[in-house]
Amino acid sequence: MMLRMVTPASAIASLVTLLPFFLVSSVHSFSSPSPTYNKIASATSILSPITGEPTSLLQPNSNDDAPITNKKTLVVFLPQLGEFDSFEYCEQLHAAQPALQSNGIDLKLVGIGDATSAQRFCSFTGIDIRSLSLDPTARLYQDLELYPGPAFSLPNRDIVSDDLLKFVLKSLPGAVPETTEELRPVATAWWNYLAMCAGIGAPGTLREILRGYFGDVAGPGRVGDEDVVV
Repeated sequence: MMLRMVTPASAIASLVTLLPFFLVSSVHSFSSPSPTYNKIASATSILSPITGEPTSLLQPNSNDDAPITNKKTLVVFLPQLGEFDSFEYCEQLHAAQPALQSNGIDLKLVGIGDATSAQRFCSFTGIDIRSLSLDPTARLYQDLELYPGPAFSLPNRDIVSDDLLKFVLKSLPGAVPETTEELRPVATAWWNYLAMCAGIGAPGTLREILRGYFGDVAGPGRVGDEDVVV
């Protein structure tokens, strides 16, 4: 899908490709901004994980010395920062960062989470935290109409009690919510997430999970013939 986008100073996005769980936006100059570009440019829900203050996805990375006039930006919308697809995808992006930088392309990542999860995420993946921004409430994701997954709801308390939900949540990562108000929303989120992992409401997911476990001899290799694994 081609988008008509332009930045105030230099080019930013021409192509938006929806990958499993990811929207990747790479940018070239056009005559007038698109609605999608305007939503990204005017987003007020995006925060810096370093300062906690609002930040712009179109602000060049401070760690990159390439001239701003020659910049392009690759914007990647991740799901929750603790989600395994985010880890796996960013491992590949981290490996590609030297090539991006040599071609004058800024890497901008947006994830759903808080400052603590951002620190852990960057420590694990090697991604520079200055390349990461947070959308704690996923507001921009909603504005861009990204697919949120299935919207299943839990049966009422007469059928599925709060005590049963607490028992189930104890077996899953993360603590049981401290307040009753948070219990059912958290349980509902887990219910939808596990459904997606099983391929319900997320076509192609189960196939990719099985491919990850059993391998794919026809897929591209992640380790080159000349690479040394230590």
